[in-house]
Amino acid sequence: MTQEQVLELLPRISAVAAQVEQRLAAWVGVARGKGASWARVGEALAMTRQSAWERFKQPGSNRAAGGKPSRPREQG
Repeated sequence: MTQEQVLELLPRISAVAAQVEQRLAAWVGVARGKGASWARVGEALAMTRQSAWERFKQPGSNRAAGGKPSRPREQG
């Protein structure tokens, strides 16, 4: 690939990464809503409890980022 081709892909890759981050935050919110501790969330994501909390907390509370997420579609 040329430099221009790579640079043209960057915005699309960034948009996909943002979508993945939003869905991950929504699923963390579902797990927390079902009573999962931050320690369990961190373990599932191969990070510490503290790192999970810092990444997904809602500012000003202990809820996951984004408040009450729209429920992710559970797949089979």
